[in-house]
Amino acid sequence: MNLSNVLNTKKHKIQPPTNTNRKPTRINAWAVWVAAGLFYCYEVILRAGPGVMTQGILDTFTIDATGLGLLSSFYYYAYVPLQIPSGMLLDKIGPRAVITISSILCTIGTWLFATTDNLHVAQMARFILGAGSACAFISCLKIASEWFCSTRFAFIAGLTNMLGTLGGTFAAVPLSILVNYASWQQATLWLAYAGIAITLISWLLIRDKPEKHPSKQNLPAPTVGLRKALSILILDKQIILAGAIGGLMYVPISSFAELWAVPFLMSSLNINNEWASFGSTMVFIGMAVGSPLVAKLAFKQKSYIKLMKLSAISSALFFLISSYAKSIGYFQSVAALFVGGLWLGSQVLCFSIVKERVPNQISGTAMGYTNALVMLSGVIFLPLMGWILDKSWTGSFDNLGVRIYSADDYQRAIFAVPVCLIISWVLLKFCKDTHPKAD
Repeated sequence: MNLSNVLNTKKHKIQPPTNTNRKPTRINAWAVWVAAGLFYCYEVILRAGPGVMTQGILDTFTIDATGLGLLSSFYYYAYVPLQIPSGMLLDKIGPRAVITISSILCTIGTWLFATTDNLHVAQMARFILGAGSACAFISCLKIASEWFCSTRFAFIAGLTNMLGTLGGTFAAVPLSILVNYASWQQATLWLAYAGIAITLISWLLIRDKPEKHPSKQNLPAPTVGLRKALSILILDKQIILAGAIGGLMYVPISSFAELWAVPFLMSSLNINNEWASFGSTMVFIGMAVGSPLVAKLAFKQKSYIKLMKLSAISSALFFLISSYAKSIGYFQSVAALFVGGLWLGSQVLCFSIVKERVPNQISGTAMGYTNALVMLSGVIFLPLMGWILDKSWTGSFDNLGVRIYSADDYQRAIFAVPVCLIISWVLLKFCKDTHPKAD
């Protein structure tokens, strides 16, 4: 069905956004975005934290790799289904209340995870954490669509991705040092205390919309119901394709850097978790650097797809190289992970593709829908890679009765990363470019 047929009905006539000249107060706009970005950064730290706590979590709950992957994926069981409801709430009541309540949920989930030794309670804690985190990324994109002109959306999305990857960076080396200094439970408890400060900052600094909308002459925009919004999103095959591509390109983060990279490097190179976490940090730092750079390049090239194609195949090559860490050595592996992460910066452009295809009134819902498709990568590949590890396991245990996986076991599981990137490169051939100034 043609999108224009869906948008034009007897009750509502929804027009694409025409706010390219809207210029709210620059300081206010950046303050609102930074406050929301701080919550997103915090959420990523909580999500990726188990990656440097794997041995402690395995010991505490007496589980295998599949169990660890399943425990981590409980986060996504709440996160993914709540993407669309979160987007709708952002469209309806604005980001201030949504982010504040979400940060409270994250604090509760983190505290619960830190204070239990019961596996089922830990799973519930990760579920609560996922529910609280559901709005984090898409709220930043909603703020970008409301407070900044549309030609800057890709750049702001890139900066948002950068903040998230900085959170992932903290969840590597600094958090591993905290874990080694105290324990994984104590380090997690400190993160729960930080959540209280994030909640206060969110409520005090975030505002829902600029006070003035010159292009709309302060007239309220027509609302869009759930059925109409979903029909716009579900009937557009290009939006589904963009979300699927974004999900495949996010596997190196959601299923590798956030969980399996540290134990993989520890096993392959016989190093401790602090040195290994530096390797996963390089993926996040690479993506942090690459996200705004790729957005700028996309603006100059006037194309999202060209950059995403080049990024997907280049990133696949470097993650394939890094999977041979045992053969190529530590520094070469870390360098390959950094370059692979650098090219991953274009993943965020899938949201720019979608944003240009929907009216601004449902931009939050659209970002939530797309992010749900993206985050399915964690739901699928976290336990899948753990399952591959268990299938490859040779039967070794440590002195506590926890399974020991070899470097070859991890390598077989991690081959899924370059495979997903290659599949995304193939799918990009069928994706239409929606750059605002594309010819």
